[in-house]
Amino acid sequence: MKPAEFDYDNYNKKCEEINKRVSRFKTGEFLPVVTWTYPNSVYEWQCRYREESLSLQLEGVTKTLETDNDWVPYIEPWHGVGVFAQAFGCPFEWSERDAPWTKVIADNIFKLRELEKPDINKSEMLQYVLETTEYFNKMTRGEIAIGPTDTQGPLSTLSLICDPCWMLTEAWDYPDDFHRVLNDIADLIIEFSLEQRKLCDKRAAPGHSMWSPAMFSGISLSDDLLTMIGADFYKEFGKPYDQKIADALGGAVIHSCGQWTHMSDVIKTMNNITMVDIAISKVYDPDPNIPEKIVAGFEGSEIPVQIRCNPKDLEQIDIILSGDIKTVLCLWWEENPEKRQQNYELFKKKWEYFKRKL
Repeated sequence: MKPAEFDYDNYNKKCEEINKRVSRFKTGEFLPVVTWTYPNSVYEWQCRYREESLSLQLEGVTKTLETDNDWVPYIEPWHGVGVFAQAFGCPFEWSERDAPWTKVIADNIFKLRELEKPDINKSEMLQYVLETTEYFNKMTRGEIAIGPTDTQGPLSTLSLICDPCWMLTEAWDYPDDFHRVLNDIADLIIEFSLEQRKLCDKRAAPGHSMWSPAMFSGISLSDDLLTMIGADFYKEFGKPYDQKIADALGGAVIHSCGQWTHMSDVIKTMNNITMVDIAISKVYDPDPNIPEKIVAGFEGSEIPVQIRCNPKDLEQIDIILSGDIKTVLCLWWEENPEKRQQNYELFKKKWEYFKRKL
């Protein structure tokens, strides 16, 4: 879909309706049921080409708004997970079959000590993201909300810069060196994110795969190392820098692939956590989380929990809805519009049932 063909009036009308409807979420009177789509190639090889990516995303926004939905659509300048790692000098390779990737550059303490905080103006991929953001904003007349790029948190970014096995085994031996680089990564993320925000007439927050109604703020942080480390490691080398970013950017969503409910107690001690994002279905994650552990970890907390799930996994979803957690139900995309509408209505009814029981 070309930008000139997009129905901006319908988009703005639907977003206004959704934002008004979901405002009851903060008081616990509303269950957001969301689903959204972009063609897979947006997050694969076509991410290299901003024109094609924008067209595909606009097509996805149009489809997303075909049925009842609590998702507020936005577009994203996605160019892979390694844009911050590339700024530190990691080789960045495009692919004509898959998403781009980076290569590690540090596998010993001497190479780690050589790393310096990058200059955004001299960072090829960060500049590429900024140019794409500016292009998206211009081509959509500033009428469509734009989210931040896929922001890998400091620990996750460091695992792209360093050999992960070396990093996880040596961090305790050289804490000062690791803290210096992690702090530089956090500062880079903050500096870059503020620059990207300036280029958006309409800004989606927290963005990147997260429910982003107008009442939300902050940025989505992909902390995919959470599934591999213990709470003590995260407290020492992850939490301080995620917290720094959350404080500077108006909040943060914490996401990790894999099972990471063992981190719930640590996450709940943090400030300015907009939401957490966690999967319970294999369509979203090959190692999904156990619903009972999510409920136990976040029950009674004020932190919203975005649950990624397959609408067919009714038993697992019922466990989530029966718990006292502020749930955002993120359903796997169903191509058939009638089925999407049925799913929306089904889970609204289920939530009303469990709400009465609570």
